[in-house]
Amino acid sequence: MSPKYHKFPPGERCEECGSRQWYAQDALRYCRRGHLLEGFAAHSGDEDDFGTQGRTTRKKKEKPQKVAVKLSGDLGRELYLEVLQLVLRKQVWWLVRDRGFPEELEGIVQSLWALRVRSLPLKIVSARKPADDSQGRDDDAMSVSSSMGGGMSSQAESVAGGESSSEWELSDTTTKTWEPDVGRRWKLPHLIDTLALCYLGCLTRRLPVSTSDIHHWAQEGRLEYLSAFTNLPKNVRDRLPAEFHRALQPGDHLKHGRLQDAARDLVLAFRANFDVTFPPVNHVFTIVRYIRDLVLPFELYSICTAIAKIIGADFAHQADGLKRKAMRDPETLMIALVVVSAKLRYPFESSGGRAVGQKAMDWSRWEATRHSKPVDNDHITPGEEYTVTANDVLTMDKTKLDDYMDWFESMFLGDENSGTAEVLREPFLGEPRHSESRKTLSLEQEIEQHDKHFAQQYRDMYATSKSTTDSTVPQQRDYADGLWCPIWQTVEDLPDIARFAYKEAADLAAIPLSTLVRACGQIERRLEVVCKERWSERKGKRKDSE
Repeated sequence: MSPKYHKFPPGERCEECGSRQWYAQDALRYCRRGHLLEGFAAHSGDEDDFGTQGRTTRKKKEKPQKVAVKLSGDLGRELYLEVLQLVLRKQVWWLVRDRGFPEELEGIVQSLWALRVRSLPLKIVSARKPADDSQGRDDDAMSVSSSMGGGMSSQAESVAGGESSSEWELSDTTTKTWEPDVGRRWKLPHLIDTLALCYLGCLTRRLPVSTSDIHHWAQEGRLEYLSAFTNLPKNVRDRLPAEFHRALQPGDHLKHGRLQDAARDLVLAFRANFDVTFPPVNHVFTIVRYIRDLVLPFELYSICTAIAKIIGADFAHQADGLKRKAMRDPETLMIALVVVSAKLRYPFESSGGRAVGQKAMDWSRWEATRHSKPVDNDHITPGEEYTVTANDVLTMDKTKLDDYMDWFESMFLGDENSGTAEVLREPFLGEPRHSESRKTLSLEQEIEQHDKHFAQQYRDMYATSKSTTDSTVPQQRDYADGLWCPIWQTVEDLPDIARFAYKEAADLAAIPLSTLVRACGQIERRLEVVCKERWSERKGKRKDSE
């Protein structure tokens, strides 16, 4: 009978012949070729010893986790552009689905995005021929691209070719051309440019949307911007180069005037690169809405249009590349026209006489009306969570504290974060929430609520005729000295009631207060020049007639 052969344990073999098999005979162990193996003695156990061996346990091997490879070079830059494209697609999708904008907006924004990235040296990742040493990185890039979904394609409009370059820089405010040059082949867009492209798409479609609307929607978290990096898929965040992490994290709020600057830069660049001219802003809708939101008399609209005609405003974005002025931005110009019209018609300071056509207005009552909030004031106003301080957290009630924690979770934790979020939630899972979360209103409900609020403010302000009166006798004004109102140069020059009115208007238009003061001063100085010229003409005609 042939012996039964067994395999040596891993790493062992016969020292004589190197055989890897052995067999047992007469309590001795031999290799396959018959050499005696030392150090082995077989024995048979007793029947009483059966089952006395302890339980054998095996150590569980941890499943190796695949470490994401950070992309670099051109692949990293293309991934950054794909991230911006994903954010832009979410923004357009929200505008179309939740705000009821026409579906043609997506095609317009897609065309603008294709023009923006056309000059970049992009390459289609799937068309590359990866070498042996870069196979893993190309596979990672393709998996990331597939995880982000389809949609607007920037690679279809890209320019292939060119060697891999390490020179790149985010496009700044001084960049009017996107053509690659010797020092900068990659002039990449900013995250704020996605909001600016949405605004320019609405402007092209002549939709009733202003930059302040886009700003407030982004600040409230309804339009993807502040939490764009947090909401990215985890595999995308892991592969994105570190230098782009900061570019996708704008902080906890959008600064006033930042979106207007980005839109103005894009208008200049589109004109310089592709000779694209955007239509003027719908000034009728915007001015009327500014007047309504500020709870001012609607008679100011005719004054605004008259002043605009005098100074030659066309409400179009500047594309001539000349020195920028605050009043050359169309939306800054419109809110400045409203403020200047109110200032001329209803002076903030009642000292002295009034010129013909001026009225007295109870600005203290107007300030109290502006301070009034909607009836449901138990929650934090959306978009103002970033203003909460440590002292506010210690004193606020449970409802507002829950609102703040919900905002913090959505802003900095996200849904796909690591186990840290679950560890933080675990102690509170068994406790019911004592406050109701903020209700998400539909578009119709939101419009109805805003209309009721403004109607109530107008009733509180203008229910009686005491708000705007002609209590003093108008005086004839000698326009040789200029306007019948002071011209304030800086924010520090504003009196208290004027500072509040200017601040309310600046917040409504989402621009800095200093910018509004400067724009109003520019308009007033132009009007002052016109008044002096007309007074000189009338004075000359009187002399000729005499």
